[in-house]
Amino acid sequence: MADPDEFNPMRLWREWLIKSEKMFSDGMTEVMGDERFSKGMGRYMQEMLHTHKMMTDSFAQYLTALNLPSRGDILDISDRIGQMEDALAQTQVELRQLRTQIASMGSDSVQKKPSRSKKPPQATQ
Repeated sequence: MADPDEFNPMRLWREWLIKSEKMFSDGMTEVMGDERFSKGMGRYMQEMLHTHKMMTDSFAQYLTALNLPSRGDILDISDRIGQMEDALAQTQVELRQLRTQIASMGSDSVQKKPSRSKKPPQATQ
């Protein structure tokens, strides 16, 4: 009698999948190891970077024509706002320090106001 596992379709499919994956992996390793492939990929990447730069410049001109901010403009504004927030935080710290110094001085340094009377001030000798 035949082994019941011999005609299991899931096992046959799994074996086919493993063999196919190994053959594909071996083929791709061989192709990628070739010098011509790396040169071709390098040229392709240079072309894609050039295309990307051209598209970026074109969109920047288009947005300028529509009087809309570009990505660079938004990033510049973001940097400026960050600098203003930092300056404001520093000012708040200095203000807190000044308030603390004034409070620590207490009433010793506060000058007394002259009394409000109809008598002239007495001369001190």
